[in-house]
Amino acid sequence: MGGTDHTTDKSYDVTKDVDSPAGLLAVYVGVVVLSLVSIGLSSLGMGRFALPLQLAIASVQAGLVAYYFMHLRHGDKVVILTALSSIFWMGILFVLFMVDYATRHRIIG
Repeated sequence: MGGTDHTTDKSYDVTKDVDSPAGLLAVYVGVVVLSLVSIGLSSLGMGRFALPLQLAIASVQAGLVAYYFMHLRHGDKVVILTALSSIFWMGILFVLFMVDYATRHRIIG
């Protein structure tokens, strides 16, 4: 008969999407440590360097959450392209925000 050939096994492998608890715990601890570092930096009084440094820390945290907890490392190309395009637009917003912040002059009194 002229049916399709089902000899190749294209079944879904569930073990591909299961993350190890140790890896997830390490990422969680990393995000918490970066949060504590950001809180600690806010009390140091670094002046104009505090905001760019805290934005960089927040970007790393968002990247870790997206890559591991939102499973972007297991996503197909369309999902990854969508995530990268959102990061691109967020980068544009960060740059515009930093330009606005850097060009303002403090008026006292």
